[in-house]
Amino acid sequence: MNPSVGSVAANRIEVRIDRGTLLPGRAWCADRPRALVAVIHGLGEHSGRYAALAAELVRARFTVVSLDLPGHGESPGPRGDMKSWIEVREQAIPAMFSASRGLPGQPSDLPHLLVGHSMGGLMALDYALAHPRNLAGVVASGPALSAAMPPWWKLALANVARVTAPTTGFPDGIEIAALSRDQEAMRARRDDPLVHDKISPRLYFAFEEARQRVLRDARRLSVPALLLHGAADRVTDPKGTLEFCGHAPHEKARYITYRDAYHEIFNDLGREQVIRDMIGWFDLVLVV
Repeated sequence: MNPSVGSVAANRIEVRIDRGTLLPGRAWCADRPRALVAVIHGLGEHSGRYAALAAELVRARFTVVSLDLPGHGESPGPRGDMKSWIEVREQAIPAMFSASRGLPGQPSDLPHLLVGHSMGGLMALDYALAHPRNLAGVVASGPALSAAMPPWWKLALANVARVTAPTTGFPDGIEIAALSRDQEAMRARRDDPLVHDKISPRLYFAFEEARQRVLRDARRLSVPALLLHGAADRVTDPKGTLEFCGHAPHEKARYITYRDAYHEIFNDLGREQVIRDMIGWFDLVLVV
């Protein structure tokens, strides 16, 4: 399956998040939508990789919006760099929820659901903890809540680069073979010119600060949260997700793992069950 190819046409959108930054993205519109789903992509990827997932959500009557974050996809900036994690969290996510207002047939008062994968899953949880009143629910797929510490010498070099070359993209070290067992999906990823393997020192340390903040504040979770993780994920450790759920209020967080699944569970073998689980959870959240 090629995740960037969906059966529902995408509307190309462009959203200004500050005076100098325009973020491009895509909106997939449902007829008589029940809710608006904003999708935050992971490190090195872009909104177009969620076309197949969006098509499934549209069929279930959800309108879907996703933007290319700074330094990713067709957005401006050095690859793998963000000027400020907090500014992107505070500006890009609300911009996704407001982006559909100008599209035909889209109500302005839809409930807001937030879905994030990997780095996007971390940002989705970070936003849910900061702005619980803005969301009906949040889904984190393979959230980057646990990562192995780099060797001391790499960390020392990163601290130097944080000052001398904060925006320079360095290899992110992600093992491509660990992303999915679906060879077609991985071939599409390798052939995608908008995908990169970079992360800047500035983003790396902001990433780490966000990870610590989300784990520390998990007990304050007041938004229904669904956490999904492949049990065989070697990119982000499921133990971090389990730790978050252990600290979060029991009635707010639900955790589902998928046996043998790799990191990109929306693009992996068995994705149909993952999507069914998410849509079923949406149904419960919207009824409440």
